[in-house]
Amino acid sequence: MADPLLTVTWQTATGAKRREEPLCGNRQKDTASCDPQQALLKALSLLGSNDWELKEKALSSIQQLAGSHSEVMLCRLCEICLAVTSEVSNLRSKVSYAAIITLGELFATLKKDMDSEVDEVAQVLLLMVWNSPEFVEKAANQTLGIMVENVTPARALAALMDRGAKSRYVQVRKCAAKLLLSLMGTIGVTKLADTPRAESLAQVAGKLAQDGHKDTRHYGQEMVKMLLSHQKFKRLLEQSVSTCDLEDILTRIKKKEMENQKSEGPSVKMLVKKSSDSSKKPQATLPSVNETELLQKLYNLLEAKGFQTRLEGVAFLLKLCKTSPQLISTNIVQIFDYFVLRISDSHKKVKQKVLDVLSEIIGILCLEPDKVSLVKEFGHQWSQLSGQALLDVTEHITVLVEWVYPRSPEVVQRSALPVLWSFLGNKALPVRRANVRTVVTKLASALHEVMGTKLRKCAASQPPHVRENLSSILGW
Repeated sequence: MADPLLTVTWQTATGAKRREEPLCGNRQKDTASCDPQQALLKALSLLGSNDWELKEKALSSIQQLAGSHSEVMLCRLCEICLAVTSEVSNLRSKVSYAAIITLGELFATLKKDMDSEVDEVAQVLLLMVWNSPEFVEKAANQTLGIMVENVTPARALAALMDRGAKSRYVQVRKCAAKLLLSLMGTIGVTKLADTPRAESLAQVAGKLAQDGHKDTRHYGQEMVKMLLSHQKFKRLLEQSVSTCDLEDILTRIKKKEMENQKSEGPSVKMLVKKSSDSSKKPQATLPSVNETELLQKLYNLLEAKGFQTRLEGVAFLLKLCKTSPQLISTNIVQIFDYFVLRISDSHKKVKQKVLDVLSEIIGILCLEPDKVSLVKEFGHQWSQLSGQALLDVTEHITVLVEWVYPRSPEVVQRSALPVLWSFLGNKALPVRRANVRTVVTKLASALHEVMGTKLRKCAASQPPHVRENLSSILGW
């Protein structure tokens, strides 16, 4: 069955509906009375209370005032937004939720008058998309959608590019990418090409199109498709994205388009023709219903909300590698879209489990396409990692380099070399932490072993401090 995500384009990437049920809250009858100014002052005073129920009451009052006395809100808009936004991160989830839907009401009723508050509010809401209870996360996503629909598009675009698209958190980048795609469709590439942010937008789209998360990557690829229809953006993309990366993005886009066409199913005439030809030549092997169910079960486990379920997903992948290696080999790229994200999982037990089984998985998947794909995926995901996970993945890349380079040198140059340059680009090298230097030295030595003098030639195009660090490590 086709993934519904594959049908998402800018037309369907819009934000939340204005009056969607979860954002309605528990409204009481408007008690703002004939003195809205006094009601506002009282609400602001209650927000300063330590009693969470009084805070919730104050937020409800602000929602009512926004709908019935917007002129009063405008006089103290900055103060109101600051007070409400500070409650978004309240440890009491009911207060946090109420603050988020209050901001949605402010965006919906005050519209472009909220332009001045977009940057700060967007930053706080985007953070709530990451690592929050599901109902709070959903409310934050919906309020961001309401923001995008009501403020000046250029303001929302800038906030999402600066605060969301560059975030280290997967969920935040996914949310920002979806809303950016919607905004691009609303504004149009012709108008966008004439804005000062055109170059930055091309860079962001190229980055999102290579993101480690499949949903974010899909939105980024849709953005790139839109930008390529305009000559100026086509040139900017060629300047801001390396030739290899741009080719990879376009290849993925074409592959996805072909998969979408296939998912529509062949015509009756084609089915008859295939049937008549079946005795003449063998047909391609498609996953059985049982195999498809196994893969879907794996994806669901790896994407689950509960960390224990995600742990089950990691264990299930290892089991499939042992019992059905051909199934894993055939679907390695799609599987790693889900699996590699767990390397940077928010729960340390999941992260450790992934790192523990990774070497075993690599040992089992010994076919050439698997190892080549692993180097690609590790290089692709590397920039999203940090801490010990980053070092562990670097060590896995080092092990694979020796085997992959003789067979696919271009893959090593595109995926492993950038990892080395990134490490060496840190001007703090030699670093205090010995284990970091050890990992970098192993990678540099492995690359030098297989590339020889070509490594020196590739290093010639890097900044001076990168060349100096490489020479220091290899003793040149």
